[in-house]
Amino acid sequence: MRLFYRTADGYTPTQHGANVLSSAEAMEVAALAVASRAREQDSVASGQVRIDMPPEFASHWLAPHLAAFRTAHPQIELQVLVGTRLRNLWRGEAELAIQSPRPTQKGLIAVRIGRTTTALFAARSLVNRAKPPLRAPDALRDLPILSFTASFDLLQDAKWFQEFRRKSRAPLTTNSTHLLLEAARHGAGIAVLPRLVARHYDDLVEVSETLAERDVWLITHPEFRRDPKVKATADFVRRIAAEPNGLC
Repeated sequence: MRLFYRTADGYTPTQHGANVLSSAEAMEVAALAVASRAREQDSVASGQVRIDMPPEFASHWLAPHLAAFRTAHPQIELQVLVGTRLRNLWRGEAELAIQSPRPTQKGLIAVRIGRTTTALFAARSLVNRAKPPLRAPDALRDLPILSFTASFDLLQDAKWFQEFRRKSRAPLTTNSTHLLLEAARHGAGIAVLPRLVARHYDDLVEVSETLAERDVWLITHPEFRRDPKVKATADFVRRIAAEPNGLC
């Protein structure tokens, strides 16, 4: 029985392939469950754990805690996968994921571990040249605005800021937090930045109220959560997220 047609763009399911898809997916879920149950018999937290998260969380939140994780769990090999696309936990692409907003995919376990916020930041040198107070939109209007592209407006969705941005000079929009960070630090303008990123840099000054707030979720497949190494990693992540500043 032919299940796929091979085309120049890849494989396309035949009618037979479409008919057996749900059964094949059930087999995949069952296979993951068998592997997970087998791992549960090992009480030692050891082996590889893949955790998916945005780049900013990895570099500015998780990275400072990696030495402590290694000390606590020397037999766990942590593989950190960064990006804006959530890996498919149902298909076993990762054991854990950290993301905002909450996933819409059904059947996954999501636990709220924090709340991340964004604000406007500027280099101290730029602030010193401007007229105070800078927190009022009118005082900011003469400064270049560095912001995210429209596809990331959930990080800058304060109504006052959206109106303010339309009336201001905006020489740079990007989907890169790290570009906004370096541009702001070098005096190119005032930039939208997550507070968990900007707080690490003494040469930046916060010059606005909160632009956006988003809950952060720790996500796992129900079959993985009982695995000793996955449980140990998830417990560590929850613990550092609950520390002062955490993901804020």
